This record gives sequence, structure tokens and C-alpha cells, in this order.
Amino acid sequence: MAARPTILLDLILIAGLSSWIFPLFSQCSAAENKEIVINEIAWMGTEKAASDEWLELYNNANYGINLNGWSLKIQGSFQIALKGMIPAKGFYLLERSDDQTLPNIPADMIFKGSLANKGQKIGLYNKAGILIDEVDCSQGWFSGDNASKQTMERISPEKDGSFAGSWQTSVPLGGTPRIKNSLPRSPKNNPEPEEQKKIEGTNNDNLSANMYNSAKSSQAISLKTKFLALVLAIFNGIIIIFLKRSLKQIKN
Repeated sequence: MAARPTILLDLILIAGLSSWIFPLFSQCSAAENKEIVINEIAWMGTEKAASDEWLELYNNANYGINLNGWSLKIQGSFQIALKGMIPAKGFYLLERSDDQTLPNIPADMIFKGSLANKGQKIGLYNKAGILIDEVDCSQGWFSGDNASKQTMERISPEKDGSFAGSWQTSVPLGGTPRIKNSLPRSPKNNPEPEEQKKIEGTNNDNLSANMYNSAKSSQAISLKTKFLALVLAIFNGIIIIFLKRSLKQIKN
């Protein structure tokens, strides 16, 4: 009879440890899955045609990722089945209807469907159906200008896309397809013309250097995951010890 209170205490201790370890591990895993983000949305189309809409994804990781089985879901409207590779620190461009949306820039994917000017919710899902990134503009687009055809740009790939403050209206007309987004705007000062020319001329090699801080952040997340894996291993060892001790007490 004396063994029962001990077993009960062991189970309470295990439940208590689980309540803080597993949520922490889940949060870190979710951050680890943020390699790819929705980076730019031309919901207003281009100067040539309002129907020439396009979207851009960005890969934060230091390795290419196969997008076969991934999808972009535009809530209440349509879904895009992604395919192909997105390079390390690179872009993936989706153009509506045909590859003439941006005539001088090749598309990675052509999609059918249109984005509502009043705003929509867009989710990026991996091949397991897990939500990787989300932009909830169901109450109106966070930024972008329909009249000037300036796009909605993510200020940084590391920022949470679900917040309006993570987005801005592009500096150049027509946005920044396949190149680094505009410098974040200051309330008092806009980028100088020389600075903006540098932005528009940035290629993928320069982008790797500019995204150094992003790479450091990804490495930090990876270290956290390894640490939590170690904690979970220790935790599982403790559970086994408790169970063995409990079984021994029951036998005695």
C-alpha cells in the first residue's frame, strides 16, 4: 500500500515537467520551420495591367529546399500547389496566368486565380500540411498602393508576417521582384536615390552578405533545438528511472 503514494508523486512530477518542456520544444520547432516566408505581394498588379499579380517567397536557410507538395492557400479563394526548388538565400517567384506578368523576370510558378484588392489571408504550408508562414490581411492589405502599383514588401524575412508593422510599401514602382526588398522606411527620412539604386542592383551573391544576421539567427535557433533535444533525452531517462522504481516498489 505504501507504494501507491510514491507512484502518484512520480506521475505528478512527470506531468509537471511535460507541461513546460513540450510547449517550449514546440515553439522552437515552429521557429525552425520558418525557413521560407512570404516576402512580397503585388496584389495590385502592375502598371501594364491590374491582373498582372505576383507573389514572392524567400528562403532564409543556407540550403535549397524542395517545394514539391508545398502549397499557398488564399483563404476563401484558391490554392497554389508549389513545385521545384527554392535556392539558399534565394527567391521563388509566382506570376499570375502567364510568364509575361514580369516580362524580363522568369517565373518559378504560374498560378490561376486573383487576389482581392480589399485584402485576403494567405498561408504557406509544407508537404506535411503544417502552416509555415501566414499573412492575415483579411481586413485589408497591410501596405502597397493600387494607384502607383507599389507592392507590399516584408521589411525583413525574420519579422513575423502576421503583424502589419512587419510590412511596408515598396520604394520603387513595381516592387522588387527577385531582389532584396527596399530599405525600411524612416518616419523622417526616405532612402537616398543612390541607396535605392544599390538595392535595385543587388544580386543573389550580395544578398548572402546582406542576410548575414539572418543566417546567425537561424544558427541560434538550430542550437536551441539541439539543446531541447538533449533536455528531452534526459527527461525520457528520468521517466524510465521513475517507472522502474515504481515497478520495483509494486513487486516488493
